[in-house]
Amino acid sequence: MIVRLAWRSIWRNRRRTLITVLSIGFGLGCAIFFIAVAEGVYAQLIREVVRMQAGHITLENPDYREAPAVDLFLRVSVPLRSRIERLPEVEQTKLIVFGQGMARSGSGNIGATLMGVEPSVEQLTSPLAKRIVNGRYLDDDDGPWVVVGSELAQRLNLDLGKKLVLTTNDVAGTLVDTLCRVKGIFETGSVEIDGHFIQTPLSFARRVYGLPENTVTQMGVVLRRPETQQYALQTIKGIVPDPTVAVLPWQEVIPEISSYIKLDRGSNLIFQALLIFLILFTIFNTLLMSVLERQREFAVLLALGTKPGQLRLQLLLESAFLGLMGCTIGLILGGLVSWAVQVWGIDLQSLLEEGFTISGFAVSAKMHARVTPDLLLNTTGLVLGATLFLSLIPMLRATRVSIVDQLR
Repeated sequence: MIVRLAWRSIWRNRRRTLITVLSIGFGLGCAIFFIAVAEGVYAQLIREVVRMQAGHITLENPDYREAPAVDLFLRVSVPLRSRIERLPEVEQTKLIVFGQGMARSGSGNIGATLMGVEPSVEQLTSPLAKRIVNGRYLDDDDGPWVVVGSELAQRLNLDLGKKLVLTTNDVAGTLVDTLCRVKGIFETGSVEIDGHFIQTPLSFARRVYGLPENTVTQMGVVLRRPETQQYALQTIKGIVPDPTVAVLPWQEVIPEISSYIKLDRGSNLIFQALLIFLILFTIFNTLLMSVLERQREFAVLLALGTKPGQLRLQLLLESAFLGLMGCTIGLILGGLVSWAVQVWGIDLQSLLEEGFTISGFAVSAKMHARVTPDLLLNTTGLVLGATLFLSLIPMLRATRVSIVDQLR
């Protein structure tokens, strides 16, 4: 009976009920959409940057973070690499030699970062290998060949087959000059990467820096699903108990991206909290007005012997019905729109003709949302719970009505 009374009561004022339900639905839908888009941008940024660098998990010398240098190299055995690749969470491992130097041509010179890679692995995991705009990407058996960024090629007047001299210090500290040729030119949209980044086969990078065989500055681990990072990290630490090898998550290897995501996610949460607060304020006002307008009704019910607890239960159910209907509408609308953006994306190329970068890394102008069950359930549960919580004040006010004054 109380359920039927609660259901009929909310429809006695259809306009107010519809406004309340639509307000809840609109607020929840907006919250789901904006959070999903933000999470999609974060996922896209992590995917692009992490795969271009050393993966979700990195093995390196414990001192390498404090002072990156090629003499802080790491010996990687084939059995160790095979054992890590056999983990179900792992998609691929990649060997990398990072070093700094000077790139010179007949048109000038510029400071550059040299990255020795396994081309066959990079073609499977790195987005940079797919950004070749002129020429071809590297092959494993290439010798002194490099791929350079479009900005660097323009500054040094480089073209396919042109000579490039790399000047750097090897592991012994000796200054060396190495001649190589340009095999391809890539373009990521980031001035920092396109203007100062050079990739070369791993064997050639070892020769440039005088590194022994089977040594690298980093071994990266690319995961199939980023959500399994923590579990994979602990598993790999168990496989590599050697104190001379540090096993680090990408958040410590690329801290600028991690810091940006934390800061941006915090500001987004503040924005979403303000939005939900405004919607909940409207709901609270509606519930309170409903109680104030029905004080005579409540007085009659109490005079006839209705228990205060039953009256509170009726009002709680009214709030629950409003919250459930509003959350259902918001969940459907927000979920469907976010799913559509996840599948087809939003192309902002017309607004961002030059693209945009985050901490020096380019982000695609076509954004995709990321919808997960946790996002839908947590956001919906928060709004529904807040709606029920707000109904407590009107509930208490309804049962404290003065029966004599209202019936006089």
